[in-house]
Amino acid sequence: MGIILVVTPNPCIDKTLFVNSIAPKPKVIVEKVKEIAGGKGSNVSRVLYRLGIEVGHFVILGGYTGQRVKSLMELDGVPVYPAWISQLTRVVTTVVDRNWQQIAYFEPGPVISSQEMEQVLLTFEKIIPSVELIVLCGSVSDQSAHALYYRMIQIAKKNRIKTIIDSRGAPLIEALKAQPWMVKMNREEAEETWGRKIICGDDLHKFYGFLNSKGIEYCILTLGEKGAWFRGERLSWLGYSPKVTSVNPVGSGDSFLAAFIFGFVNGRKWDECLQLGIAAGAANAQTWDAAMITWHDIQLLLPEVKVEGGDIFLEREWKNLNSICENE
Repeated sequence: MGIILVVTPNPCIDKTLFVNSIAPKPKVIVEKVKEIAGGKGSNVSRVLYRLGIEVGHFVILGGYTGQRVKSLMELDGVPVYPAWISQLTRVVTTVVDRNWQQIAYFEPGPVISSQEMEQVLLTFEKIIPSVELIVLCGSVSDQSAHALYYRMIQIAKKNRIKTIIDSRGAPLIEALKAQPWMVKMNREEAEETWGRKIICGDDLHKFYGFLNSKGIEYCILTLGEKGAWFRGERLSWLGYSPKVTSVNPVGSGDSFLAAFIFGFVNGRKWDECLQLGIAAGAANAQTWDAAMITWHDIQLLLPEVKVEGGDIFLEREWKNLNSICENE
């Protein structure tokens, strides 16, 4: 397998300020500061690298904050393929206290001009001849970039490269028109994309039918602490998450995706890929640092992940899907 290229159009410096208490005061002493390269694709890239996969990170960057994101990724060992724009890369600042209560401040992403967008796509096209799989992750920075994923998938298809997308809203809905190979989303994102509520197992299969009618072969739906569901044209697998103490769930979906891809590129069966993904997501939730898990962390939880299904017409699976979809 060649390089896995992970695309992050709207990265950030993910800065955490550790304080004694979040209670509002005129002056708050920060006890520790931590910075990592943030954004869904940054997390996916980091976990893939830590699992020994040859990965490249294609990322749109701007200014000194963009330079900082690049250096942070390189410090984590991930090769970065930057496309530079004029406006600054955003910063996301999270304040967390000793009880793990937190509040996050999200700066707006940069506006990308039409000229810069064309240059971004040219840079992308030059990179991908050596790539085996492209993973498109996260939000885009502004409305002018809504067609970015759509155009990247078109370029990938011309080069006969499979694409996986993990996004939401208008950029995802536009991207579906280009028929990515696989879509990964959570339940809320699925309902937003479909325009309908997912209440029972039958709804899940109808949602897959909606995607499949648009030319998408495979769908992964993560269900938080309940687990995840994987669906292809003639197969369906349901996996249950192990019980863990959650410290910080941020990055769990990205860790899931990275471990799922790790299984895929190593020739694992779909149910084993799902099992790996669920174990990785649960392992990530147990620690504060997003997407810093190891193969050892995954292995510890792997025996506790139950996966069942295979045949989409199994009566047992229908009942379990109904149960897992029930509202909390």
